[in-house]
Amino acid sequence: MNRIYVKGDTKRWLTAITALTLLVSLSNCGGGGGTTPPTSGLTINGTVTVPTGTPRSRSLTGAALPNASIRAVLAFEPGTVLAQSTTDANGRYVLTIPPNYAGRDILIIAEKTVNNQRVRVSALLPALPAQGYAGANLDAYTTLATEEILRYARQQNLTALSPNGVASVVDRVREVIRNRDSLSLVVGQTLPENIGDGLQDETIGDPVQQCVLDQAQNLPPSTGDVATAKQITQMLRDYSTTWIDRSNNEALRFAALVREQEQIIEEDIIQPLEAFRGRGLDFVIRLLGLEEPGGSDPHDSLNGLPPGRYREVLRNGRYVLERSGDSPNNRTWYVESGALECTVTTANPLEEFILGPDAGRVSFSLRKDGDPSVQHDGSFEVTQRDSQNRVTQLRVQFSLRDSGLSQPIQFNGVANTTPRDDGSFRTVNMSGTLQSQYADLNVTNLVYDTYPVSERVKQVSAARVQATLKTEENPTLELENLNVAFADGDPPDKHITQITVQSLDFSGTETTLLLRNLNAQFQRVGGEPQLARLQANAEYRTPNDTLIGRITMQWENPAGGNPLEWETIPLEQFPRGNFEFDGNLTPRIGRPARAYFNIVSEPNFSTPRVRLQLRLDLGTARLEGGFTGNLRIVDGCVDPERMFQTTTIQMSHTPSNFRVELLYNDTNQTFTGAIKKPDGTSVAQIGKASALGLPDFGDAYIVRYNDNTFETVNSLLRLED
Repeated sequence: MNRIYVKGDTKRWLTAITALTLLVSLSNCGGGGGTTPPTSGLTINGTVTVPTGTPRSRSLTGAALPNASIRAVLAFEPGTVLAQSTTDANGRYVLTIPPNYAGRDILIIAEKTVNNQRVRVSALLPALPAQGYAGANLDAYTTLATEEILRYARQQNLTALSPNGVASVVDRVREVIRNRDSLSLVVGQTLPENIGDGLQDETIGDPVQQCVLDQAQNLPPSTGDVATAKQITQMLRDYSTTWIDRSNNEALRFAALVREQEQIIEEDIIQPLEAFRGRGLDFVIRLLGLEEPGGSDPHDSLNGLPPGRYREVLRNGRYVLERSGDSPNNRTWYVESGALECTVTTANPLEEFILGPDAGRVSFSLRKDGDPSVQHDGSFEVTQRDSQNRVTQLRVQFSLRDSGLSQPIQFNGVANTTPRDDGSFRTVNMSGTLQSQYADLNVTNLVYDTYPVSERVKQVSAARVQATLKTEENPTLELENLNVAFADGDPPDKHITQITVQSLDFSGTETTLLLRNLNAQFQRVGGEPQLARLQANAEYRTPNDTLIGRITMQWENPAGGNPLEWETIPLEQFPRGNFEFDGNLTPRIGRPARAYFNIVSEPNFSTPRVRLQLRLDLGTARLEGGFTGNLRIVDGCVDPERMFQTTTIQMSHTPSNFRVELLYNDTNQTFTGAIKKPDGTSVAQIGKASALGLPDFGDAYIVRYNDNTFETVNSLLRLED
């Protein structure tokens, strides 16, 4: 039997329940009811997979079926083609059928000739929702179930099918044949020539037929109270299907794109820039004294050296300058390093070089013997001073040309400063632009502010930052009114106290993230900053969904690392606080949904617990309720793998006012529940099949309705062992 819960694994049980309520509900695929007719075509999408090695597989492990012809037909009139298309390289498909077929039973068929043999994959989509359907996937299990369901329906003169019954048959077929060594989906072998004539291979056909017979009462559409209860479970099934087939795949796709983008950035930007620095830029930085001193030798830069000719040599692992000749004037320094020669010129005559106000404009020019393409030029110019001759404005510009660059690296910026008495800067306000083949950057009013006494960084802010990376995806980032505050300590990254952003726009990797009025506050725990509070208005767009809402998080006892990954969590360190989301989800396929949820962790409550409040508005329908898990405490600690001693879930459905109630008990590792009418009368029982009068199904969890039909809970959540 394929069971949902693994002994001792409450964490997995929690995953199942939150999938049933929170996570999956955020990706509604539009199934489970609703009669509002659409004004345009109905879109159906999904993936087509076949056993690896098809046409004659040695394993049922799925592999995408690319470039297959796919069509949608009426389940009981297969000659009526409603739409047709072709799967892409990943086996994905999209079909759009006329809107007047909403509510009808649809059959999806994919075919492809492989090694001169016609392979067919199919799936049933009963009572197509009026908003279309996302995640209508075709595989070996749906194909075998479809053949026998259609044969049975024709024998019984059925003209409509129940989504609940079809899903339960598919789930049972998956259980029955999942361990087979091989399977053929070739028409004329396992599959009949005419779809619905039944499976040709008896070793497969007989057990699949039994799965259909087990669900015989559940295949016709229900009526009355049972129909209402099944609409609720079908809503949960649709959400679960969407979470696994779209949201999970979306997460994997996004993660793959991020990894790809990271590789592109590494190969196209970081590595070339590191190599480029070694072609001369590091040399200039050393000469001007712009890097941290690495030793006590006073002659590792031009600082303090009189005008003249110098040679850079490596001594005891450090670069130092040796004088090799005189300069024609007291404004020019020449330095050779191998084939490189850098000329540094000051606007004002100096007895000794110093990169400061006395030098006026400081220019550098780098050339390479035998390579005329190397032309690195730049300048630092003091453009304003105060009454005490201290620098208050500095202009910086440089242009780096090289045969290794497809376009020059160019920067032009102005820095306004607030000087201290000793000439150092208390604040620096810089604006500028950087253009290169790697990225374009535009910064407005980037302010670096320090503490008066310690001179450590106090805050970094920017009115506007725009960056575009020049890679295959060209991701862009735009920030407005950014402010990062630091406590008075070193290093700064260990003392971040707050980050505020008026707006953050990120686009790339096929997604867009917009944050407005972001406020994040941090506390120091174990010497590291830990996020304690966060508020933001967020908008997240993907090819499939747009999610817009308000996020609020408060963590009253932040701890180093992720406590949920610890082996055990002392109760006093268990996360205490809440996470709230209130917003709207607009899927590309399916009904828009309004969603609210609030996760509240209360380990300091008289009975330590975690609560989830949830409300989902789906057109005229609503699911609203909560989850309460009482923490299981052993020796003052919580085990993340068996987190809850008891757990209750109560959800109400509008407009029926039916309730879904579930209770989990960690002692015997089981849960029980019911779907009830407003007066408390049970319409369905939820629990182990053996306890609900179906011993042949053992310990599998089922929903058994008052009309003696049933469906497996696993078909609702689609979890695997």
